[in-house]
Amino acid sequence: MSGFQDVRDVMELSGPTDATARVPIAKKQKTVERRPDGITRELFALLGENPPPVAIVESKFKEKPRWMGKVNPWVWKPFENPARSDGLVLRHWERKSEPSQDLEYQFGKFNVKVDVPAYTDGEYEVLKDPDWTREETDYLFNLCREYDLRFVIIWDRYEFPAGKSRSVEDIKARYYSICRNLMELRTPLNQMTPEETQIFNLLNFDKERETARKNMAEVLFARTPEQVKEEEMLLVELGRITKNQAKNLEERKELFNRLEVPTSQGSIAAYTGSQGLAHLREMMVNSNDKNKKRKSIALGSNNSNNTDGPQQSFAVATSAERLGPGGGGGGPSQKDTPQPKKQVRKLTPEEELEFGVTYHDKLTSGVKFRSAMVTATVKGGTAQKVQAALAQLDISPRLAMPTTRTVQKFEQLQTSVGVLLDARKANDKIDNEQRVLKAQIEAAKEDT
Repeated sequence: MSGFQDVRDVMELSGPTDATARVPIAKKQKTVERRPDGITRELFALLGENPPPVAIVESKFKEKPRWMGKVNPWVWKPFENPARSDGLVLRHWERKSEPSQDLEYQFGKFNVKVDVPAYTDGEYEVLKDPDWTREETDYLFNLCREYDLRFVIIWDRYEFPAGKSRSVEDIKARYYSICRNLMELRTPLNQMTPEETQIFNLLNFDKERETARKNMAEVLFARTPEQVKEEEMLLVELGRITKNQAKNLEERKELFNRLEVPTSQGSIAAYTGSQGLAHLREMMVNSNDKNKKRKSIALGSNNSNNTDGPQQSFAVATSAERLGPGGGGGGPSQKDTPQPKKQVRKLTPEEELEFGVTYHDKLTSGVKFRSAMVTATVKGGTAQKVQAALAQLDISPRLAMPTTRTVQKFEQLQTSVGVLLDARKANDKIDNEQRVLKAQIEAAKEDT
């Protein structure tokens, strides 16, 4: 160390002071872990410093439970079930209560009975049915009380001696018809409360509809996979058509609006006075004169073009007569002889209907719908009444499929409705005149 200190002195380096002298590092004290119970010393020494990953639990017996209070005793107590009518007494264990109370059987609340109505002899006279006897009806109502209106079980247990074979729908129809008629017999319909009216409406059983529903369900269950796929495809197509229906209706409405005659946008205020009418008359006269001049010029040009026509045709005819057949004279040729017209057989009304032959007036140019060509057979003030009557019958004034026969029937319908309205108007007029005459006669009698 002295040599090292001399080197420091030569290089003028300061050496370590006493304050900064190196402090020896304290040694770690080993902590001795306590050996748990249940492990031998040799096994614990093999574990080393790292504890095992699995917790070591010592097996012990279950501790004795600590009761917080006094144990309530149990008693062997008798009870009666209210669902039984034979008075049978049974027993069960029950916790003893202080003071002891004879309560009802706790499961008796689940004994719910259906209220099946009963009828008297006088009431049954109104409830008679030619297909059901009194004995069979009583037998049915006894089964309804016994099985709580479970109609499938009632149908399974239904064995009336010397009776007909009844279906579930027959049993339901007979029971609900008696309940409905009996309720209406005891309380008239106009005196029922809202709750009773609702129950009365629920007792309406439709036997035919229920039978059709079950038959339809059987048909659906018996479908093949091919039929199911076809039905799914039809449903998809129906959804597509329904989705595009609104769009098609809008396009149809827009097309109808375009085909209608546009309304006049000008003003007629300039032609209301006398001067305006005179000016309008002069304009109409001038337009007529111009049209006449154009027609005369067109007729003159046609006459000048046709002046040489008859002479030329006459010359051709005379030369043909001189030459005759085969280039020589002797008479007219076979080609010039008039050919007899073919007679066209007229079709009968049945054949016209079969082949779809119709006769109609000359059509004007332009695009139009057949429904727009339906002429109103009834005109005047009666036309609005006819339209109102057709609206009450849910008949549209514009036909969806305006075929020839449909249009004819529609026009006949309009005519018939118009005649009926006129007849009703005349009848009302006659009735009013009769009332006036009767009033006048009665007034004359009172005066005399």
